[in-house]
Amino acid sequence: SPESSGTSTPTGFHPSSPSLVPKPQSRTPAGLPSLNHLTKIYSHPQAWGQCTRFLSSSPHLKAIERQDVSSTSRAAQLVAQDKEGKSAAISSKIAARMNGLTVLREGIEDRANNTTRFFVLRRKDRRDEARTPEPEAGAEGGEQEKEKEKHNSNPQAAPAPSSPYKTLLTFTISHSDPGALAASLSVFSRHGLNLTSINTRPSGVENWNYIFFVELQGRREAGGTGRVNEALRELGAVCRGWRWLGSWEGGWGET
Repeated sequence: SPESSGTSTPTGFHPSSPSLVPKPQSRTPAGLPSLNHLTKIYSHPQAWGQCTRFLSSSPHLKAIERQDVSSTSRAAQLVAQDKEGKSAAISSKIAARMNGLTVLREGIEDRANNTTRFFVLRRKDRRDEARTPEPEAGAEGGEQEKEKEKHNSNPQAAPAPSSPYKTLLTFTISHSDPGALAASLSVFSRHGLNLTSINTRPSGVENWNYIFFVELQGRREAGGTGRVNEALRELGAVCRGWRWLGSWEGGWGET
């Protein structure tokens, strides 16, 4: 659910996640704008789970209608279009300023260190290929048999030195094969690679079949060398298929 997801997944680069309306109609004794005139709150589904304490802090807030929208910025835009001034948005100060809204409450998030990580995606060009040639997504034929032998005989490698880089990849397994997930994840351990995140999403191919998203410390090196490349070659022998999504240098709060 959005609530459970929001509680466990930090978002929002700026810790403050204020509620916004164009024209507050009254003031509370503490000098804060009243919320009693509100009848609807807009926000992205993720935000509800990050502000549960605030949203349950009064009977009025508990009863207010909540409407999911595509982003917190879109929520602020909708509030700006509300001529009656009876709606609010859980959004950012930047969105409030851009839409001419008034901040009613600040810092309503459950966790003070709420953060969001954004990925900037673009199409690969020749410069990328020159820097980091991609290995095949999974071994085939005789190569697959060699990797299986290595899988059975290769002892666990010493942990890799802490890397400022991270890699994101996906893989799929046969859900009818006992131990398939354990075999895939153990590949990273044997190569001394530290996994920092594991998530799943429905594959869309068949019911109850999932794609595993794995984030790890390290990156693929040019020439097909290095622990990450070696792990990917071995992974191809024990999973149904994998896809490398990219490597990047860890930014704020990541390393």
